[in-house]
Amino acid sequence: MKKLENKRVISLDSTDNFRELGGYKTADGHTIKWHKLLRSGSLGNLNQKDLNFLENYGVRYDVDLRSDPEVADAPDQIQVGAIDYIFDPIFNEDRTDNSQDPDDFRKILETNKTYGYDHMIDVYRQMVTHEYCRNAFHNLFMILLENKKDGQSVLFHCTAGKDRTGMSALLILSALGVDLETIKEDYILTNKVVKHIIDAKVEDVKHQDFSPHAIESLKTLYSVNMDFLNAAIAEINHRYNNMDNFLHEGIGLTYQNITDLKAIYLE
Repeated sequence: MKKLENKRVISLDSTDNFRELGGYKTADGHTIKWHKLLRSGSLGNLNQKDLNFLENYGVRYDVDLRSDPEVADAPDQIQVGAIDYIFDPIFNEDRTDNSQDPDDFRKILETNKTYGYDHMIDVYRQMVTHEYCRNAFHNLFMILLENKKDGQSVLFHCTAGKDRTGMSALLILSALGVDLETIKEDYILTNKVVKHIIDAKVEDVKHQDFSPHAIESLKTLYSVNMDFLNAAIAEINHRYNNMDNFLHEGIGLTYQNITDLKAIYLE
């Protein structure tokens, strides 16, 4: 089989924000292996061509971080058998507004001028404070520990591949020893990768007579903002003093788990 090129951003026709975490350096001089860790948006519209690509790329586990309503609306279009599907919702309800009733959602946006920003700050803090969320992150790490074969990948995703997926990437990269600056660069890369999607959505609501502040809130919800990730990190530091403590006490990882993760994913 032809060797696939190592690329940070992988352009597919039927899913968005598809990215590799391979190639990132750790503070102690190691490198994350390619073809081991992938992040993306929804696979609900995945076509056969892109499914073939995932299988050829080495995707073995598909970890779906979305809520029940989101999965019901657009279930992952993967082939059972070739790829293991794991339903691992970060929230037991849709906290990221992907399945809101459009009319109800518009009323919220029009009556609360800073809804988008305030809501996302709250969502990121909840991913630290809610036991349900922490248990889901623990489950994700347990899948990562199963992925021992070289060239075999775990793909984790939510709907837009930015918030629940971005928080998951923060925790995974931190556990592997990647520095925070690099982690933040990976997080904010979403805005560049899906800029055309954000712009198109904003243009669409402009033609629906949304107020300027409602449009701004929607743009905030469609994007990532370093304030959001910083809010989660601040909550971690407030409650657990540092990321290492959160990984152990909050997520429930053992020191052996961290050692094994590094053995699987680093070179």
